[in-house]
Amino acid sequence: MAELTNILHCDLDAFFASVEQLDNPSLRGKPVVVGGSMHSRGVVSTCSYEARKFGIRSAMPIAQAYRLCPQAVFLPVNMPRYLEISKQVFSILSRYSPIKEIISIDEAFLDISGCSSLYGSPEKIGCLINEQVYSELGLTISVGISYNKFLAKLASDMDKPNGLRIITESEALELLRPLPVSRIWGIGQKTEQSLDKLGIKTIGDIQDSPPEWLEDKIGSAGRLFWELAHGIDRRAVEPEHERKSLGREETFPEDINDTAYLEKLIVQFAAELCRKLRQEALFAATITIKLRYSNFKTITRSKTINPCNSDIIVTQIASELLHHSYNNKQPLRLFGLSLGQLSPAASLEQGSLFEPQSNADYKSIDRLMDEIRDRFGPGAIKRANLLPNKDSE
Repeated sequence: MAELTNILHCDLDAFFASVEQLDNPSLRGKPVVVGGSMHSRGVVSTCSYEARKFGIRSAMPIAQAYRLCPQAVFLPVNMPRYLEISKQVFSILSRYSPIKEIISIDEAFLDISGCSSLYGSPEKIGCLINEQVYSELGLTISVGISYNKFLAKLASDMDKPNGLRIITESEALELLRPLPVSRIWGIGQKTEQSLDKLGIKTIGDIQDSPPEWLEDKIGSAGRLFWELAHGIDRRAVEPEHERKSLGREETFPEDINDTAYLEKLIVQFAAELCRKLRQEALFAATITIKLRYSNFKTITRSKTINPCNSDIIVTQIASELLHHSYNNKQPLRLFGLSLGQLSPAASLEQGSLFEPQSNADYKSIDRLMDEIRDRFGPGAIKRANLLPNKDSE
């Protein structure tokens, strides 16, 4: 009897960098780093496999990446383009199962239970996904196949790029044994250090430890790690993954204390985030700003509001939070805006009878601007406070 391997994890390879190489063929074969200019203080979002040969990794400071590979091509993040491609990839995945859980812009789980009669074996489905993503979009995607989410995700990372790997139940324990504990979901650097002090370095060391002892030493997560080390993961693929928040932030090339610039940034972020909310028919009930000073001290300030998705309202409230919490003296290295407590439009219909007329007016303006952008592109229309200042030209 064939072993059950009905969970697929599909992960695009070096996604942002691959899109840049797709759009600009002259970048193919070159080290590409996406995240900002070579002199920015941001971090690497994604880098091409050519850049990884120099030791560059995601989340590494751009400055460090430049020191490792000064000849690399450093590019800013082009999120609208990546989102456009991401939707096309997820559309391909939806052909093979209605049970799809999107984890991030470049990865998703599929539960293909009952789909083999239509499309063939799990391996065949994985091959079709590989082939169609490449033939239709020009990108490579790695597919991991197993009987649970943890092992499927592990499998997708084992033969990158453009890989296809299956982990069956009969081979899982021995395959896991030599791997470092960091390959287990939820074990970050601090937990890895704590386990190292206990003499636990590999997943096999966790397999050989009593779960009660692990719980005693590192808390309730100890049993979860023990189960994952034994290939046990009971989580189902959840097609309706509820989004809880949406945010944008920027690390400045140089510390700033320019309130006028921060206000313009709020307008820009609010427009991007609220457009995304309207596309997904969501409303936000909390608005939060994030300030990180030059000494790395970070503060957040939030306000709860009547749920909305209007960038005018979000801009007004975020600007108020900024003026109440920032004195324009101590320089900032980062500013962020996030919208939380998201809820669908359906849950707000009862209150729409009492909506102020100004909110209704904002909705009409937002809807008109969305229609213009959908038809003519994201840059077709902007609010006046985002236009260049003539005095600064």
